[in-house]
Amino acid sequence: MSYDFKNVNVLVVESSTAMYQLIKNVLNMLTVPERNIQAAYDIEGAFAKFCQTKHDIVMSDWLENPDHGIQLTRMIRTNKNSPNIYVPIIMTAGSGHYTRVVRARDAGISEYLVKPFAADALAKRIVRVIESPRLFVASDAYTGPDRRTREMEYEGPERRKEPPEVVQA
Repeated sequence: MSYDFKNVNVLVVESSTAMYQLIKNVLNMLTVPERNIQAAYDIEGAFAKFCQTKHDIVMSDWLENPDHGIQLTRMIRTNKNSPNIYVPIIMTAGSGHYTRVVRARDAGISEYLVKPFAADALAKRIVRVIESPRLFVASDAYTGPDRRTREMEYEGPERRKEPPEVVQA
């Protein structure tokens, strides 16, 4: 399906100006106008810009120092000053190692994209957060999209469909 992204506002958080330019060019190819793409190069600047402008999507690098992208995601999801805890967050990283993906998922990202990536891979992630948003969970322990994906096939008992067992003391 084809989309018109001319009204989409994107915050791109990237430590490298060269990588930011590449992502911006891909977004431009997807019809996101340059005026709708905002850049940030650290978590403080990113959160400040996020609070000032209504963004439809946040794209954040892992930001290796040591993991500022994870910290930014948690700020967006849980900070009392965050204007939109529900915003889709697409994390980009140079590694697709399982532990990194799990850490990002547990911080509340919506999608994970390993660098280098093709323009169509980014487009697919954007379309996925638009067409198939996951239910949102907000609790003391976790805030973000449901960590279970629709593709998972759970074969165990459906405990949530049954009333809880009452234990007498």
